[in-house]
Amino acid sequence: MSLNNFYKLRKNFILLGLTGKMQAGADKIVELLSQEELTEEQFKFIEDFENVYSDISGIESRKIRRIKDFFKHKENWIKFDVVDYRSVILLFILHHNYDKNNKKYAENICNWIDSLGNYKEFKTPRFGGDVGIAEGSSQFLSNDFKKYLENILDTINIRFKGDTLLDFLTTSNISDFFFNEPYREFSKLFFNKLDWYSRFLRHKLNHVAAYCLRRYGTLDIEVIKENKKEEKLNYIYILADVINQLIKIHRKASSEIKDKREAHIIIDRLKNSYEMMYFKEKYSGFYMVVSSRKEKVRQEYIKEKNRKKPSKTDVNKNINLIKLLDDTEYKVNEFKRGDFDSFDVENCVQKSDYHIVFKEDLKFDDILKDHKEELKKRKNKEYKGDNKYYIYQPFIFQTLKLISLIQQPGLITPTYPERIMQIAFNAKLNSGCISRQVGAVVTDSHYSVKGIGWNEVPVGQIHCGLRDIRDLTGAVDITEFSNFEQGKTEHKYKDGEKFIDKITKDFLKIKGLEERLEGRPCSYCFKSFHNSYEAKDNQVHTRSLHAEENAMLQISKYGGQPLMGGNLFTTASPCELCSKKAFQLGIKNIFYIDLYPGISKEHILEGGKKEKNNPNVYQFQGVIGRSYQKLYEPFMSVKDETILRSDIKPSVSNKERAIQLKKLIQDNLKGKEFNELRKKLDGLKDEDVLREIADMMRRGVEQG
Repeated sequence: MSLNNFYKLRKNFILLGLTGKMQAGADKIVELLSQEELTEEQFKFIEDFENVYSDISGIESRKIRRIKDFFKHKENWIKFDVVDYRSVILLFILHHNYDKNNKKYAENICNWIDSLGNYKEFKTPRFGGDVGIAEGSSQFLSNDFKKYLENILDTINIRFKGDTLLDFLTTSNISDFFFNEPYREFSKLFFNKLDWYSRFLRHKLNHVAAYCLRRYGTLDIEVIKENKKEEKLNYIYILADVINQLIKIHRKASSEIKDKREAHIIIDRLKNSYEMMYFKEKYSGFYMVVSSRKEKVRQEYIKEKNRKKPSKTDVNKNINLIKLLDDTEYKVNEFKRGDFDSFDVENCVQKSDYHIVFKEDLKFDDILKDHKEELKKRKNKEYKGDNKYYIYQPFIFQTLKLISLIQQPGLITPTYPERIMQIAFNAKLNSGCISRQVGAVVTDSHYSVKGIGWNEVPVGQIHCGLRDIRDLTGAVDITEFSNFEQGKTEHKYKDGEKFIDKITKDFLKIKGLEERLEGRPCSYCFKSFHNSYEAKDNQVHTRSLHAEENAMLQISKYGGQPLMGGNLFTTASPCELCSKKAFQLGIKNIFYIDLYPGISKEHILEGGKKEKNNPNVYQFQGVIGRSYQKLYEPFMSVKDETILRSDIKPSVSNKERAIQLKKLIQDNLKGKEFNELRKKLDGLKDEDVLREIADMMRRGVEQG
């Protein structure tokens, strides 16, 4: 029986969003998934990887085989079309500067880029430094780029109509224009020319243009200057709305093609977490994928890419400016201040469904080398007990695993890091911390869970999420606040005031608080206020235990458990304090999802005199969060589905069935009834037993 119709909702529409830092490997994922089909070389690579893993884990090697076999059936391979984020921004640029005359059109674009770069608001560290769009770019734009644009504008045939770009997309079917040539080629030429002058020019242009659209809803510099105080969230989804319209247009166009019923789309790349949540809420078939590389390797890729295609401007200066912009895009400081219009890759990483880790692209020889080194260590008994070691999967397999699980949920079971990290991920939701929720799990060397924790205040205290500053300043119910907060101690700040005095002053400055909160609590973070009043930044003053130390303390609290050679799983890499505790307890492997700021890895975890005593630190790869259930829970039991697809089931002959029934009756009848029936059945041939039993059942029914 074919079950294709049963799974069509999963297979017909798949939407992937890619995120991550610059040069973290997203381009490799796009390149793989946009192929027409998998190559023999790629299948051979997976087979080799399966053989390598067979020595490590027979279970994991069979999972690799399941994925390989799934895609050996060519109908299961899916080619993805790409919505390139920068090409969407380019649509806005073209629409804003549009003119029927290409000479005027090119002049408008160049003047706009120049004015965007020279506007003082965009010459700040937030936008990559004080060099405008790029050093000396005004002359390049007015001469080289203007002439170049006049020529390549001839390659696209589009006439913009409507007041906004969304109006234009709503009334026009441009699927062929956006997803195919010549627009893709035009976009490539446009940005390559910017790279030719300065790679920073291209990065900053996209960064600033995206900010302007989300913040002001326009690329018009004069309008931006006039509306600096406009409500910040009015246009937060303007780019997401346009991408969504392009997706709808493409789905409609795909459904009208006789031999093509699916729409498989990658959004490359989403770096704003509100845009990511937009698609999560809108589409059940949306999965957010983050790609990661080791920081040193990633920085080398940035340098290599700049040096491989050198620009007319200073290469090293470009690299430094790009790094500054890259760091700005990752941080969430602006989001904490209510500025939701910039990039915030860190939030995107924390909320992603699937994590792909590149370990220097993991060529097969690298995997084999890692494998042999680890086996050698085990042979030399450098590993204590039965502690497993971990080898990153190559990105090809990681990507194929995701696509296969989307189409066939439950095709394979989770890896041990996935299933334990999912516990940590769920545990973090218990946290009452109003800054950041973190979950952690500690296991022994056999990966048996020994402790679960989340960042939380000690038992008997009220966590920050349930405390209200109005109770403290209004003295309504202050039993949940410490004596220090209530001013019952002798401690005073340098200005002679106590904590209660200072926080009450801050509270009284706020006007219309009840209307602003709209029925929500007014929680506050003690550490933030106290550190600010002291003009210091000290982690010691947090009210909560960290998730990792909480998980470790559970063990000593409820009965000692050895953790020597054990493992720590945490949704955020451990800070310096927790790293010291893990090191002291003899934790061998640490798995984390997102990098916590600090120097714990370089300073603590790599600080042992003997390298073999240092914990191994691994960035998490695989499924996490709500997608864990979606991808690992089968639609129906594997047994039932296999029977329906293959019709494989046990068969029993009439003779065997008769013998079974005969024995069943003999075992259940007693006394006189048994003796009479046994004589009767013993005198029958096996093939006649069934007929006799059927007659007995019929007579029983007739007699009631």
